Amino acid sequence: AGLPERGSTRTMALGRTIAAAFCFATIAKCDQWSAEDYPCVVCDKLVDMLLVNSSCVGPMCKHVPQDMLKDITVLTQPHIESTMMSHPEPSQSMRHKLTRSICLKVGLCKASKSIPSASDEVPNVRITPVFGAKGYDMIRVSLIDDSSNTHEPITVPQGLFTYSAPFKYRWTNMRLSSGLMRVSPGEALDLEIEGTKFTVELPKAASGVRGVIIADPCYSSEWVICTYGERLQTFDRIIGFINAASEKPKSEGGIDFWMILGDNFYDRTGELTQKFFSMLTAKAKSKIFAAAPGNHDYWVGGSPLIGCKEKDQFANGFMQYYAMDTSASRNDDVNFINFTSDPSKGGFVFAKGNLPVVDNFNTYFMIGDVAFISYSGAYGKSAVLPFFQEACQWVDSNESYLSRVYVIGHWNDANLGCMSGMEVPAVYETVSKIAGCDKLGDKLGYFMGHTHCNVVKKTNVGFMVAGMGMEGCGNFGVPVLDTTEDSKSVYYFPIQEADVSGSDKYNSTISCFMEKGVGGCKDMATTWRT
Repeated sequence: AGLPERGSTRTMALGRTIAAAFCFATIAKCDQWSAEDYPCVVCDKLVDMLLVNSSCVGPMCKHVPQDMLKDITVLTQPHIESTMMSHPEPSQSMRHKLTRSICLKVGLCKASKSIPSASDEVPNVRITPVFGAKGYDMIRVSLIDDSSNTHEPITVPQGLFTYSAPFKYRWTNMRLSSGLMRVSPGEALDLEIEGTKFTVELPKAASGVRGVIIADPCYSSEWVICTYGERLQTFDRIIGFINAASEKPKSEGGIDFWMILGDNFYDRTGELTQKFFSMLTAKAKSKIFAAAPGNHDYWVGGSPLIGCKEKDQFANGFMQYYAMDTSASRNDDVNFINFTSDPSKGGFVFAKGNLPVVDNFNTYFMIGDVAFISYSGAYGKSAVLPFFQEACQWVDSNESYLSRVYVIGHWNDANLGCMSGMEVPAVYETVSKIAGCDKLGDKLGYFMGHTHCNVVKKTNVGFMVAGMGMEGCGNFGVPVLDTTEDSKSVYYFPIQEADVSGSDKYNSTISCFMEKGVGGCKDMATTWRT
């Protein structure tokens, strides 16, 4: 009552001011932000501080003029007073709901559309490659289900999972069950998990492979505005092209693997991630999967300067949900995640004092004739350099099997939580000079995300695969790495340009994937690397 209408001059001015505070505090490109397109989480943080402290506290606040803070206080005060009367000591989850409600009511946050309902038909299985030092005859098999489940998951073969526990610290409504399984590369293996059959195949070493690599997928504006999510129908269409690409075996043009390189669904609580994976087929969940974390996987607002110790996941949900077999598992295949860092008890968020141990995100592995070196840019170079040196020694020992070696990570620039020298192009340059990798020449390349475009960044070397719904270039499509033929190529299926009418090729592309497999549809793709 008595508040200005959404979109009024006063409200939009406040929105622009807070948007500017966000971009200046995070060293972002401020001309790309507007009152319409700034993250709801920024408003959440400001209102939450007013709710608890009656004032703005923290690094971000110095960028907000005091007169504007007074205006924000005037707008929100009636709601805050009402809230404190009805909920004198609200829980953390209730505080989030209350702050979001206030932000929506005063027009400083864009309401998100309803999220598609989840499906429980196919168990949430993850097949991930093992840490390369362990050899090439194993995979990690994991199941994510509800933490309220007390029964041991039913598997064939029995006793597949050697680790089973509720998630720690974040996304604690879920349970992770996981174990290593020996396989014969090149031979299909049938597993049964909770009554569903999964056919898994690790390609033979040195054999050509085919896979889809994406980054920065968004479909909801629950936490951060997903600018093109609705226009490009990213929820249905990313799920659609992953499922279609997984439908056929490699021999008929299908894929061996798929990856997401950070900012996975811009998700603080795990709900968006669960809903996406619930819609994948058993064939898609049977493919080898890998993930590397991005800035929004640590701090949903995208920067440690606006992180929240009690609410952000700090990649704790991420590292359990995706169940990668990393450097942290080198001495313990059962307890394969290092939980020594409790994010709620760590140091200052803006100083990144509560991140998980870096080993949880460092891994190198091989799929067929391609090696991948995967890492997180949220840590300093000195902390990760020994890992890169180890990875290059491993690459050198397996060089005869390899046609390509790719560095994979999230950040393309040293900003928003990425340490200097840890952006992917810089790491590529570092790795190219390390003994064991220094002889690779044009075998070495990189994939990355962060800036929201699908584009070649360095001819025949570097590829950005982050055009998946967020603001930016507005392009949307399917990047594919394919070494099954002599060309050892990277190619790209353009699905749609957000601002170009008549550019929608989704139906024809997916129909071709279903009929001929990804490899049989290359005439529809743009060649990125020959």
